[in-house]
Amino acid sequence: MVKIRVSTLTLGLAVALLGTLVLACSDDAADKLSGRATPGGRGNGGNGTSGTGSSGDPGGVNGSGLSPEETLFRALETDLSKKCGGVCHTDGTFTPTPPKFLEGPDAYKSIKAHPGIVTRDVYQSALLTKGPHAGPAVSADPDFEKKVIAWLEAESLAIQSQKLPSTDPVTVTQGANDIDLSKACVSGLAGVHLKFQASLVGGMLALEQMTIVAPAGTDVHIYKPKFVKILATPKADGSTDVYDPADSFSNTDQTVPGGQETGFATGSVLFSGDGFRPFDMATEKIRIEFEKLEPGKVAVLQGADTCKNPAGFAANVLPAMKGGGGFNLNCSGCHGNGLANLSLNSNDNALVCNQVLAKMTKGNIGGSLIVTKVTNGPHQGGIITDKTGWQSLFTNNAAVFF
Repeated sequence: MVKIRVSTLTLGLAVALLGTLVLACSDDAADKLSGRATPGGRGNGGNGTSGTGSSGDPGGVNGSGLSPEETLFRALETDLSKKCGGVCHTDGTFTPTPPKFLEGPDAYKSIKAHPGIVTRDVYQSALLTKGPHAGPAVSADPDFEKKVIAWLEAESLAIQSQKLPSTDPVTVTQGANDIDLSKACVSGLAGVHLKFQASLVGGMLALEQMTIVAPAGTDVHIYKPKFVKILATPKADGSTDVYDPADSFSNTDQTVPGGQETGFATGSVLFSGDGFRPFDMATEKIRIEFEKLEPGKVAVLQGADTCKNPAGFAANVLPAMKGGGGFNLNCSGCHGNGLANLSLNSNDNALVCNQVLAKMTKGNIGGSLIVTKVTNGPHQGGIITDKTGWQSLFTNNAAVFF
């Protein structure tokens, strides 16, 4: 895992904002801001509040009543609105409709509530990952980019200071273990269990055969669990928590089908880092935090469509494609043995029918590739002169395909 060190911010300094470059509008539809995919949509939004006092300082910065992160945003707000707001991300009246993450009456609440902008990992923020669109990327103005990053770093620090949902401390025993994760769940989720076999290897805690059990009827999304060792004797500062120094499950982002027991992440872990080693099962415990342990949705991958009536295709369509039916082209001369993924000379009618189906558009058969390629071109094998007849060959026989 690449770890990014968040710089220390001089929070009392007023941020001077310069630059007049207009970033214009997003060309994405509303609520689709991110410019590149991030694993599982990683990077969660803020808490949707104004952030006042979230730093733990009731007086805020210089007695303003604002948290450090909100103070930085308010200093940035004017330039951000000039560059990204207006008909774009304030009013959302540009076409196509962009996400209104600067919408009034409070742009700070709006931008923190919008998914993917305020993130734990600063450089996964959609403000930074979005490249040139209807307007240039934030990075097109380096000074402005630095100020955006400074604000996002402050938000990241605030997120990291918040306690994550966690299980109670539990005792780990040699052999089979079953931990109820319900206390760490959100959105009413309950009944999620982590199972594993535990042992000590050279004094290090080893967990193997790790599985997650999801409750019946509810898929479970698991994101970045963190294992914490609970010391029997507090450290000098009075704390008892030791976080897994390797952050062994930092890449975990999986969804478990409801009612099933599924292998968890890598399936095993050996806690060998300083502070976690050695582990005393008799006196020490563990708890598990989660950035997300919530209801999810398992993606169902659908297979490719298949022809409904390969025999009908072979009787009514294939002969015309092979030179019959009065057309001036014989497609099998070029496409008989796999060219452009067509094997018209094959005796497997289902195979050939499925190959042709892959070049058809159900809602617009007349505009399908199998039609337009030989009627409009370009096509090295020539153009069919009876364009209407060729189109009718497929529209009239749609039932053999769909």
